[in-house]
Order: sequence, then structure tokens, then C-alpha cells
Amino acid sequence: MRVAIYARTTAADQGRDTLDTLLAGLAAHAAQRGWDIALQCTDPGPWPEGKREGLRRLTEAIRATREPAIQAVLVRSLGHLARSLRHLTDLGRLLRTHGVALIALDDHLDTTDPGGHLRWADWLDLSARLTTRHRAEAAKLAHLRNPGAPWGRPSTTFNTQELLDFWEGREGRHPLTQRHLAAKLGLSEATLRKHLRHLRAAGHLDDTARQRNLAARAPLRRGGRPASPLDDETLIAAWPQATSLTALARHLHVSRPRLRERLRHLGLL
Repeated sequence: MRVAIYARTTAADQGRDTLDTLLAGLAAHAAQRGWDIALQCTDPGPWPEGKREGLRRLTEAIRATREPAIQAVLVRSLGHLARSLRHLTDLGRLLRTHGVALIALDDHLDTTDPGGHLRWADWLDLSARLTTRHRAEAAKLAHLRNPGAPWGRPSTTFNTQELLDFWEGREGRHPLTQRHLAAKLGLSEATLRKHLRHLRAAGHLDDTARQRNLAARAPLRRGGRPASPLDDETLIAAWPQATSLTALARHLHVSRPRLRERLRHLGLL
């Protein structure tokens, strides 16, 4: 069986276990069971939150194909793998969807065993139902506290003045696109467009000022940096002494494609 081993250092393991010792223990268990290690992922640091590149690589390998290159995931404990019970449920459902087994040594969980597989499947179903009920209960409580509020997640709060400043480009600011402004304010683009329509209908939005500020900025060519001036007389004089096209382009501070095009235009190349 092809397995992936995943190790992460935690605050409880700090000073006692390192990534090398954790990986060695997992590899020894895999060898004892006669399994082949197809993937090895690690995440250093005791913090459960934040980026975990090793876990991302692991989940990408599971999602890669309908028949993943790995058949099981081997970890020291479930606490090393998941950030929370909800996260563990999501990971468990992902593994079950792709037919990948889970083995957690310290938690005595082995879904390659029929009994362990049934217990794990029951726990996933129960956890999913409990999460759904808690979300529904929280939504009902929020509606009872504020009967006039609409159902669903509360809307994100933002500063309308900041939206106007960055949309129109006030006080020397660069007018932002809808995508960049939505990301800055923590809104979806659809929600941002809705607020822009309301502000425009109320007369608070000045699209003319936005167009004026956009036009006032010097247009840049694709790639960002404006093109350097290239004088034909300087080029004709420097071309015979040039050792290479790259050296000449560096000397004149232009790109090689642009220099080559100009040399062809002048009949020098």
C-alpha cells in the first residue's frame, strides 16, 4: 500500500520531538506494515493557524486524481493533522470521498481495519450533523436577538469614505479596480458593485473624477516600467564596438527584443 506520512511539531512536543524523529517513527511503522512511502510532508512550528505548506501539498495530492497516488495517510496523532474538530471533519470527509485511509498512531485509529473504518465513518457523520445543527441554532439565535435583521451571515462593515477615496482616487490616491478595492475592504466584488450602485444613485459617487484621475496617471506599457529612450545616432555609433547584443542592450538600458527590432529597422542586423 502506498502511504503519505505527515509530521508537524506542536507546542506539547517542543523540546522532545523534532520533525526528523517524528518522520523516523512514522517511516518505521510504515516499514513494519510493509507499506511504501509515496509522499512525505512536514510543517515546522507549533502554531496550528497560518500557512501549512506541507498539509497543502498533502491535500493537493489527494485531490489530484480520482485514484490518488496515495492510498493512506499516516500521522502520529490527529492533533498533528487538524487545526480543530471542524477541520478534522472536513479532512476526514475529503479522505473518505477519495477512498484514502487514515492511520493515527497515538489515537489508535486505523481505517484500513474494517472496525476502525466503521467507527471513523460513524464519527464523521455524527460530527457533520452536529456542525449543521450548531450553525442552524446560531442563525436562529441571531435572528431572535435582532428580528429585523435578514437571515444569513451578517454583512461586513466598512468605511464608506474609504471606499469613495480609493474608487475616485482622492487626495493623490491611485483609483483602484473593483477586484483590488473589494479585497482591500474585505467584500465580494458583487457586494462592492451593489454599494457602488447605491452611492451613485444617491449622488455621492463622482465617476468623472475617477476618469480624470485615471487619465492623469502616465500610461505604462505592459510590464510596468516605461520604455527608455533610444537614440538612433547613439545606437549606430555604439554598434560597431559592441561585443554582443546583450552587452549593448545593458549599456543602452533597453531590452534585447527592442534593441534587435531597432537594429533591423536601421538595417544593421
